[in-house]
Amino acid sequence: MTPPESPRPSRRDLLMWGGGALATASLSGCSFLSTDPSGGKKAAGGAAQKAKGKEAPMLAQQVKAGKLPKLEQRLPKNPLVVQPAEKVGTYGGTFKSVMLNAADTPWLGRTMGYEALLRFDPTGRKIIPNIAESVTPNDKGDEFTIKLREGMKWSDGKPFTADDLEFGFNDWLLNSELSPVVPDWISSAGQPAKLTKVDDVSVKVTFPKPNGLFRSKLAYNVFFAPKHYLQQFHKKYNPDAEKLAKQQKMTAWTDLFGSKNDHWGNPELPTLCAWVTKNPLGTGSRVTFERNPYYFKTDPDGRQLPYLDRANYDVISDVQVLLLKGSNGELDMTTRHINTLPNKPVLARGREKGQYHFITLENTVMNDIVISLNLNHKDPVVRKIFQDKNFRIGLSHAIDRPEMIKTVFQRQGVPWQAAPDERSEFYDEEFAKQYTEYDVAKANSYLDKAGLTKKDSAGYRLRPDGKRLIIQVEVASPSLTPSWVDGTDLVTQFWRKVGVDAQMKNEDRTLFYERKDATANEHDAAVWMGDGGLLIEMLEPRWYFPFSGESNYAELWQQWFNTYGKEGEEPPAAPKKQMQLYRQLIATIDENEQKAIYKQILQIAKEQFYCIGCVRIPNTYGIVKNNLHNVPAKMPEASIMATPALSNPEQWFKS
Repeated sequence: MTPPESPRPSRRDLLMWGGGALATASLSGCSFLSTDPSGGKKAAGGAAQKAKGKEAPMLAQQVKAGKLPKLEQRLPKNPLVVQPAEKVGTYGGTFKSVMLNAADTPWLGRTMGYEALLRFDPTGRKIIPNIAESVTPNDKGDEFTIKLREGMKWSDGKPFTADDLEFGFNDWLLNSELSPVVPDWISSAGQPAKLTKVDDVSVKVTFPKPNGLFRSKLAYNVFFAPKHYLQQFHKKYNPDAEKLAKQQKMTAWTDLFGSKNDHWGNPELPTLCAWVTKNPLGTGSRVTFERNPYYFKTDPDGRQLPYLDRANYDVISDVQVLLLKGSNGELDMTTRHINTLPNKPVLARGREKGQYHFITLENTVMNDIVISLNLNHKDPVVRKIFQDKNFRIGLSHAIDRPEMIKTVFQRQGVPWQAAPDERSEFYDEEFAKQYTEYDVAKANSYLDKAGLTKKDSAGYRLRPDGKRLIIQVEVASPSLTPSWVDGTDLVTQFWRKVGVDAQMKNEDRTLFYERKDATANEHDAAVWMGDGGLLIEMLEPRWYFPFSGESNYAELWQQWFNTYGKEGEEPPAAPKKQMQLYRQLIATIDENEQKAIYKQILQIAKEQFYCIGCVRIPNTYGIVKNNLHNVPAKMPEASIMATPALSNPEQWFKS
């Protein structure tokens, strides 16, 4: 997000939702025992319920022609029944959407590909069964039994069994050539878990120490992969894999395996998702999908899902074209890229003509703009300045947040630090509001305390070595929201007023990620949104301590944490203490104890003040065509929930 949303297709993007990788902590209000995939909603009556047939006409025709087995042979013994958000739907129709360039693969995952062993319910408050019928821990929480659905099949009709979990776990994620670093969700105490096949539909995952967050992680990461297909490209199963790679002009078998294990780029890859790729990414200006005849879910009447036959995604490069398509009613739904505050009046004016309406997105992001100074900066002089808390406090007081809210956020939002939302059980008002007061005198005082008292002839503060302190604040383009550019431009103006020569650098998103990565570590400061403010606080603690590659303020410290000291740089005592606490949190299965530990982590985060927040927007919005049904009027927005996929796109239908 992981789950960051990466700038280009990654292993996580390609297989996260229904092809083949896991995060952390029990959710606020989660019930792991719930088996209701609808979140408690019951199907409403209506004309759609009178539709005949248990499968789509296009599939019934194939059965009649002898090209497809009968429905009862395609469904598992115990299909997952999905309760529609409004009413039982009708078959047919094509979902129309767009991708904002080829790197926008997260949108595919958020609509076409959310199928994990467990999943978030439509409210985001519960984790419920999905591909797995059950995931049962032992009393200690160091062993989990995963039971699959008997008779379930891949999209090519081949059986989906425990062999696919065993292959994905041992031969993919624990293969050092394919995955040099063992993912944290299948390890504890720095050691990988062991997966043992019990029978064709059951496996046991055993950890060296308890893993109280394993079930939560199973809701947005997967470790299964189609063994019957991918083994032909794996060196362990095919001695000629290297030769095969060279024949396809690839350097190594691992490259070949990766290209074949690409849900969006390889239409031959079997999937468990509701739709299969037909025209893949990279072969033109449109990516297309068609229903999976072996999909394992039904509606309450026993009719196989999905309702929609197909999906088309046009690949475009201009967000203004996307906005035009949205306002013209050419998109069936979107919750991405154009759902900004400045665009809302434009979209509001187009509703009648475009025949669409707004839905509410409950924002799990606690801040629209989080600025991370690089506390691990390569330049030791700059590093010392950035690590001085007084410097960061001074810069925070220099930001005129009310002016930013007025000019950038259409008078919506409140000043906020990188702290949990006020609706969160972890809300701390002092943490959220500290240093948000706009006070130039305080800003200058704190900057002076940081030792930056000398200035050049232009009035800019000098480093201890006599050079002007220059800060490039990097913003990814295309941004997830235009407010990043406008807001960051304002911030650099505010900082220049207190003598800090700050310059906004708008750069390609891929370059942005390359520069801030721990390997390069070349950024001065970076801008991103504040993930992990509501519902998923413990699953997404990137802003509260150096937790992941998205902790932009301390990439070397997070690398040290995630490699157990083998790489990166050993952090100071405070972040190291947080890392120890988080390991303790993972090691307990007691939810109350987890929360108590997490509050300690947040208390240290408040004291350390790693990064600077600007504005919190409680809710955002999406648009939905009036003839697209079963899309809830409200849903949480979070990348690890794959919004809007947690609302079950397989039960969307058109009238």
